[in-house]
Amino acid sequence: MKTTTEQRLYFERLVARAEQEISQQPEQYKRRLQNLVYLGYAVILGLLASLVLLAGGTIWLALSSSALLLLLLKTKLIIVLLVVLWVLVRSVFIKLPRPQGYALERDRYPRLWAEVDQLSKTLSTPPIHQILLNAQMNASLIQTPRFGLLGPTENTLIIGLELLLALSTQQARSVLAHELAHLSGNHSKFAGKIYRLRQNWFTIHQAFIQANAWGTEIIRHFFAWYAPYFAGYSYALARNNEYEADYIASRLTSREAAASALVAVNVLGELTQQQFWTPLFTRPYTQSQPESQIYTLLQQFYQQTEGNTEEFKRYLHKALQRQTEINDTHPALMERLKALKLAHLPASHSDATHATHEAKAITWLEPELATVFKHFNRQWVDTYGAHWDDLHERSKLARETVNQLKMRLYEELSTHERWQLAQLTDEYLIEQDALPLYQHYAQAHPEHLQADLAIGRLLLERGDSSGIAYLEQAMREPSLQLAAAETAWRFYSKQQQTEHSKQWLIQLEAATDRLNAARQERAELPTTATLIEPSLESLSQLKPLVASLAKHKNVQALWLAEKQVAYFPNYPVYVVAVKIRGFVLNREKLQAKLLNELDSPIDLFLINSLAHKKLFKQASTVGRRLD
Repeated sequence: MKTTTEQRLYFERLVARAEQEISQQPEQYKRRLQNLVYLGYAVILGLLASLVLLAGGTIWLALSSSALLLLLLKTKLIIVLLVVLWVLVRSVFIKLPRPQGYALERDRYPRLWAEVDQLSKTLSTPPIHQILLNAQMNASLIQTPRFGLLGPTENTLIIGLELLLALSTQQARSVLAHELAHLSGNHSKFAGKIYRLRQNWFTIHQAFIQANAWGTEIIRHFFAWYAPYFAGYSYALARNNEYEADYIASRLTSREAAASALVAVNVLGELTQQQFWTPLFTRPYTQSQPESQIYTLLQQFYQQTEGNTEEFKRYLHKALQRQTEINDTHPALMERLKALKLAHLPASHSDATHATHEAKAITWLEPELATVFKHFNRQWVDTYGAHWDDLHERSKLARETVNQLKMRLYEELSTHERWQLAQLTDEYLIEQDALPLYQHYAQAHPEHLQADLAIGRLLLERGDSSGIAYLEQAMREPSLQLAAAETAWRFYSKQQQTEHSKQWLIQLEAATDRLNAARQERAELPTTATLIEPSLESLSQLKPLVASLAKHKNVQALWLAEKQVAYFPNYPVYVVAVKIRGFVLNREKLQAKLLNELDSPIDLFLINSLAHKKLFKQASTVGRRLD
């Protein structure tokens, strides 16, 4: 199986090859892409034809010859035919996920539907069957086949509430025009088809992964290869599609409106995240009740943002500096603006909206706007309210603990208390600086690499690259490699230091692969597993945990062993072997009862002498008896 890095490099090579072909040999590129399309359809139609032929043939044989039917029944070939038929049915009629969101019915939201209908009519698009609202700063079009892999598609337009709150009506109209352009009769017919197929193949691929049902293995393996390959090879055309959709949107509105919409989405999306959502999620540390009118606050935030020209310019400068990555389907902002051939770029929020008095697109939801706000406010509280309450309680306890620790001299604190002081301050007392506490702790305990991870993270958050050295130290501990590599990769990516970013990305991918392999290794105990003798320390640690298990009436004796693991061997996987006594009528029920007695937070398997004879014999031979 390929590593994550190998898969990424394969994908990047595929994208680069497609980019080269579309620029040097566009007709050849389109032919190859068309052949890929034919292949996907051939597989689906082949499945359908096989299903029809097999079902029809079986019925015909049964009706035309009773002797042949008896032969099929006698030789049990009928079972084979039915199994194959079932496999084909499962593959063709796999359930695809439906788009999720708050439904905006035509009769309740006539202003929004009027905008969409007008754009759809002008662009000659297929009908939009439903409009859904979600909470994002985005808009998208999703086509969903109605009957698994078959039948006509349902077109769903998804619009973000953030988008409608932030953008003017003219900007939002340009965004909708861009999305509808992908279905447009004015769009390149071939490009529009590829745009829709990229989405469909991805949806089908994800559906097969999630279904993971018996009978779909062959088609699942095909789409596991086909969907990523099609996505990678069609990336080049997908980027061109975005330029073409931008152009169509500019023709329907204006170049200035299309440009301002692009600027607003790119700038306000990041600005909102950094200045509204991030501070909001720090409030539970000091505020007991969650915000109940969150989208009213967000609306007020956008009203205040309009007058802050300097802040808008700062975020715009960052957005214009971003370059298109090889795996970006959407080109970077600067490239899209250049393609529109503007006389000048929008330099402020006022420029981007053309006129500060222009109505926001949220007015399209009137007269039901209050109902929409009520729904999304309630949804936000339902999603984050419990977490808010829990975080506030933990923060309150953390402050009490920190205050108690600070009442004593630092030199009097134990090793555990010094670490607790630094960690609680870092996690819950966000207004205080935890860096000096971690540094003092690390000086006294250089072997504790988790302190290096924390120091490195805090330094990089301040833009201090000296934190990298601490992360390199933390990488010596396998369990910290994922967090350390991700922190360094994000830092260099944000700084746009490409080479350093790639080096840390490779380490991040390797750490991710190791962690996934370790999780898989710890999730199962096959009969071929090798068990080893546990340490005396493990024995003393586990004895209290199995005390109640030893008192069970069906337990005669207990042994403790460890599963030999390739990943993170310093973190043992324990195996408790139970010798059963007495007559047992239901082995599964007994195993469930024994597991219920063993309430352990650590990696642990429970086996018994009746259900796991081979493993029990090995565990009782190499393990230590728990008497």
